[in-house]
Amino acid sequence: MHPPADPFRLPASQSTPAARQIAAQIRDQGPITFATFMHTALYDPSTGYYRSGRPTVGREGDFLTSPELHPLFAYAIAALAAAHWDAQGRPPAYTICDVGPGSGALIAAGLTWAEAQRPDFAAALRGFLVEPSPSIQARQRERLPSVAARLTWYADLRELAPLRGLIVANELLDAQPVHRLRWTGTAWQELYVALDSDRFVDLPGPPQSATLLEPLATLDPRQGQIVEVCPGLGPLLRALATALHDGLLLLFDYGDRRDRLYAPWRSQGTLMSFYRHTPGDDPYQRVGEQDLTCHVDIDAVQQAALAAGLTPYPVRSQAAWLAEMGATSLSPIAEAGSGADLDAHLERRRTAQLLSDPAGLGRIQLMAFAKGPAPTLDGLGEPQPNPT
Repeated sequence: MHPPADPFRLPASQSTPAARQIAAQIRDQGPITFATFMHTALYDPSTGYYRSGRPTVGREGDFLTSPELHPLFAYAIAALAAAHWDAQGRPPAYTICDVGPGSGALIAAGLTWAEAQRPDFAAALRGFLVEPSPSIQARQRERLPSVAARLTWYADLRELAPLRGLIVANELLDAQPVHRLRWTGTAWQELYVALDSDRFVDLPGPPQSATLLEPLATLDPRQGQIVEVCPGLGPLLRALATALHDGLLLLFDYGDRRDRLYAPWRSQGTLMSFYRHTPGDDPYQRVGEQDLTCHVDIDAVQQAALAAGLTPYPVRSQAAWLAEMGATSLSPIAEAGSGADLDAHLERRRTAQLLSDPAGLGRIQLMAFAKGPAPTLDGLGEPQPNPT
């Protein structure tokens, strides 16, 4: 029998419920992978950032996403869904499902656009929100009283019967837990999370699994370079594909092809934190109270989607997608729900510019896929059944 351990004390910067929970785990079980650390910090049911119930997205939260910035983004989603509904022969029921819906702004604005611009489509349309947190679900219901009767909430993708329509996930993939690895000059080491006195620190060791090295096989890294690998992309893509019977999957996220994602000039990887709209580079501060995010490996997403039976469309930036949808030129998409006065016109122009800014939201990448028939659509182009 070991004597009871003294209460573990962390410095004030780390003394959060999530930090104490992770510290106790390390003390009892030894160092953990960064993926385990990140999963607890973000998704633990009791202490995780995304399970706290407090606002994380929007002006009251820690970061601003496209649907929160302006309804224009959701109008473009709804317009694309309407075009897809037309291509499907206008079935009597069509679903837009938002996975990780934040405040629910995307679904609400999409239904508003459909009712104003395509009432025939609106009559067939229903909205699903996949949100695990009961408190966030409750806040979404309070925020969306005008459309709540047309919405259905789910806590998990696996609860859905395969649907016909469109599934959208905006900035979901970049918050999936990652493993961190560092090149020694001769081999990859994994960076585990350990304790040094009362602080979390990186601890190099052998990779937890050889599969973590597969995406890195063709790289020419520099000594000391740090990269992130996300093995959870495959299971997540399979779950998304399973939830779709016949329709489109739209994934919007910051990401790059592997040759750029793991380029030597990214010597410290892409891991970032966000707290009150301020970016940071220390994941061990404010554990459970700040967002953690990494750029997405687009090649890994494409491979996982193909393995799940999906047909890809060409990858394009959010800026290019909005331009192809007509949003940046103030098409009827941008007019929905707004007056025709000069001030509204100028506001929509500014919004389109913000959503398309190549230094900001415009560099988000759209990774689009179809399950079942894959029609050619404005904004997506022609499907690529056999990409090289």
